[in-house]
Amino acid sequence: MDGQLPTNHSKDPLNLTMPIAAVGIKGLDHHGRSPSSPDHSPNEIGLDTFPVTGAVVPSTPISPPLLVPASTTSSEVAKSFGLKSSHVSIWKKGAWIVFTMGIFLLPYIVLKACFHIQVTAGAWQTSVTYGMLMALDFMAVISFSALNRRKVNNRVKRRDPHWVGVSTGILAVGYREDPVLLEGCLKSLKAVRYQRNQRVMLVVDGNETQDEYMAQIFMKVFEDQGAVIFRPDFLTMDRQANDKDRQDLVRQIAYQPGPVCVMQPHRGKRSAMYTGFAVLLQQGIESVVVTDSDTYLDSHVCRELAFALAESPIVGAATGDVRIYNTGTWVSFLSSLRYWFAFNLERGAQSYHSVVNCVSGPLGIYRMSIVSEVMDSWVRQSFLGVLCTYGDDRHLTNLVLREGFKVKFSHYAICYTDTPIRFIAWVTQQTRWSKSFFREIPIQLGCMHLHSPWMTYALLYQLVYPMMMIYNLVNCIYFGTGSQISWWLVSIVFVGMLKTAYAVRVTGDKKFFFTTVYGFLYMLGYVPAKIFAALTLYDNSWGTSARLIRNFTQLQNYIAPVTWGSILFFGIFHNPSRYAQHAPLAEGQSPPIFSDAFVICSLCVFALAYLVAFFWFFVRTGILTRDFKRDFTYEELYESTESYVNVDGGKRKVARFEV
Repeated sequence: MDGQLPTNHSKDPLNLTMPIAAVGIKGLDHHGRSPSSPDHSPNEIGLDTFPVTGAVVPSTPISPPLLVPASTTSSEVAKSFGLKSSHVSIWKKGAWIVFTMGIFLLPYIVLKACFHIQVTAGAWQTSVTYGMLMALDFMAVISFSALNRRKVNNRVKRRDPHWVGVSTGILAVGYREDPVLLEGCLKSLKAVRYQRNQRVMLVVDGNETQDEYMAQIFMKVFEDQGAVIFRPDFLTMDRQANDKDRQDLVRQIAYQPGPVCVMQPHRGKRSAMYTGFAVLLQQGIESVVVTDSDTYLDSHVCRELAFALAESPIVGAATGDVRIYNTGTWVSFLSSLRYWFAFNLERGAQSYHSVVNCVSGPLGIYRMSIVSEVMDSWVRQSFLGVLCTYGDDRHLTNLVLREGFKVKFSHYAICYTDTPIRFIAWVTQQTRWSKSFFREIPIQLGCMHLHSPWMTYALLYQLVYPMMMIYNLVNCIYFGTGSQISWWLVSIVFVGMLKTAYAVRVTGDKKFFFTTVYGFLYMLGYVPAKIFAALTLYDNSWGTSARLIRNFTQLQNYIAPVTWGSILFFGIFHNPSRYAQHAPLAEGQSPPIFSDAFVICSLCVFALAYLVAFFWFFVRTGILTRDFKRDFTYEELYESTESYVNVDGGKRKVARFEV
């Protein structure tokens, strides 16, 4: 493996033996399954049913395995932190909901009480103004993201071909991952090429029989590189830094030269990442590249992320271009388009000002010197007295920003990851992310003075824009006229076309023609997820289950989209007569040129022409078979001959995964 420890570090200097076991494995077999399929079992890809068939014999005498009883349960750990181990009480939930609704209604109440301003439906100018504000924001984001892209391109072009920067270690974490996704992830880690990459580490968030298949797949992929498995019966986060068992475990893993898999008791993603951080700190590695067990990394990703850190000593973290490979449904396909804009536009603009507000979980790099300072407070984050389970990536990013360090984005660092393929699962994911966003607002407010004003603007826009959109939408449906609704739709379509033009210009990929369709997914799914997240911010549950189970049928996941859809459709079908109404004309007054009837007829003609062009483009481009009809496995991505991002800084198109 590239970047292994030197030979003189291959043995434990403290003469500690490693508590490892080899796992009997048959050859892996893909069977042509979709990587997003929830029905994979280890046997279906050629694995035995979790056997443990022997022990690796080190060159030093074998000492008793490092297996100690779990010191505490999850609830006891929470209590030791002074936190709650149970859910928030009902009366506190109700109080939080009332408080949040008051926040939403506060602007209206202030205007009515203090300034006696009559808030009415308004004329069509309301919708046009809304569209203009969207367009102005988009033009600003385009400008800064283009400047950042140009800046990164110039740096890469001037880079020495033999450049080597900070040392890195790759840390992947997972819990009962789909076997095909896990196998592809580990193969991509094995293919990473960076001279100073000194560690490949997988931390499995579980050590029960049902988790054993992940260790088997790990051993199969890395068996030729001396991979080993550690099975501690305690969590590193539960022990103090000077605890002997923790120190012994961390040292043994750190001085193991090959890839390492750690199977620890189930406690969540943060506890798994914490173990990896502790090991990398012991090994003296300068930075950590974090990823998920369902993500495929490009072979140059460590080099590009390390190069982003090298821009300045005050750059503490960086992220890259996260793409989607399971584009087999409309939800996941449209999500893949949204991902491109979220990273290449929004994070690109933030990167120009060095204030990327979230280093994505599937792909990010952090300086270990910063991680060592914040990792204890990060793993013990709580909200309303309850331990936080999700939002680890955004919180760690905000802690880096709070320390005064900068955060960057590089479109040269590429990975492909999994996304929900069903609408309800997607809404659940957006709800969880929105909760994390709201929860992190106080931290961002506390460090805005340390960074560019763009950080303040981006935070305010992300807070205000959904409220503006909700107001305009409900206002148009329940109180607006036909022309007002038409102008509102035209404004949205106009901004969508601007995004389409820019994306096609940068990537050359015509699939971004479907960007405007994402607006329907946004209005029907993202908006209620945002509202529901604010109202239920007290709930720290993950909202989804392991990928081998994939049970998204909890009743609470349907509450927000069903309620929001009912509100919209009731307004649309209950008030059709209002759309054609207009105030009676005064005597001698001529009718306006843009009457409701004219605007509505024009909109119908435009919609018909758009649908015809949409259908023609859909069939003509072959996107149905290229991107939408099937899911890409790691091998298919690796063997693909083209990519719409020029990872070499030139104009030519190159392989998605260059080796």
